[in-house]
Amino acid sequence: MDMWSLTGGLALARMRPVLEVAEASRLTEIDDIVAGCSSPAVPGGAEKIASLRSWRSEIGALEGSSTPSYFQSTAAGVAILVASKELPAADREWRIRSSVGNFWDSCDDLLQAGGGYSRAEFQGIKTTLRGVEDMWREGDFRLLSDEGADVAEVYAERLSRIRSSYPKRREIARVVAECAEWSIPGTSL
Repeated sequence: MDMWSLTGGLALARMRPVLEVAEASRLTEIDDIVAGCSSPAVPGGAEKIASLRSWRSEIGALEGSSTPSYFQSTAAGVAILVASKELPAADREWRIRSSVGNFWDSCDDLLQAGGGYSRAEFQGIKTTLRGVEDMWREGDFRLLSDEGADVAEVYAERLSRIRSSYPKRREIARVVAECAEWSIPGTSL
């Protein structure tokens, strides 16, 4: 896989807790793409891409960036770009970066409008969620492009570190969902 697939896969892993509260129905396909990013090609990639394209078609036209479907569709689009080689690398890079950035900017907008940044879950976080993502992405690029690095090993280590932060990320995702007034799985909201 190329650098954009690797960094896009790690970005998708960081999106997962928000996708959980957005009740994304194709998390398995996205997880499989994330897991397959360090391989030369995502195993079963064509089927996963077709499934995600079908899902985006089912979601249809988006009515704004505050609905669960916006986050679902955006993540599906990133996953398709990560697993597919249909576009030139420069186009894929731009689309992945902008989609991931828009995803986190939308989370930040919801938190700002709903007062989420004043919540206890955000103590110790000194930037926006987009800012956090940008720092992670810079680290991803630095480590993955280190000369002599075992890219598959670095990817696995970064993915493990992201997954170890899921409990905190799930708390933050829940605040995003509450600020957006989404129906949250497992609650009466």
